[in-house]
Amino acid sequence: MSGANDLAVLIERWFTDRLMQHRGVSSNTIASYRDTFRLLFAFAQTHLGRSPSQLTLRDLDALSSAHF
Repeated sequence: MSGANDLAVLIERWFTDRLMQHRGVSSNTIASYRDTFRLLFAFAQTHLGRSPSQLTLRDLDALSSAHF
């Protein structure tokens, strides 16, 4: 995988394959993860100035090493 859509593809796979199929989690658990990602994307947009659709894994890595 390469390009800006890597992150979206990975998150979608994580929701559909890992959480829903392999783990069989409840809809409440999925909603909690969804809301967490929404908060992360809003934070990233504020601090990196990039829309969520433009984020990459490298961007999230940069957030984890930044000091806010």
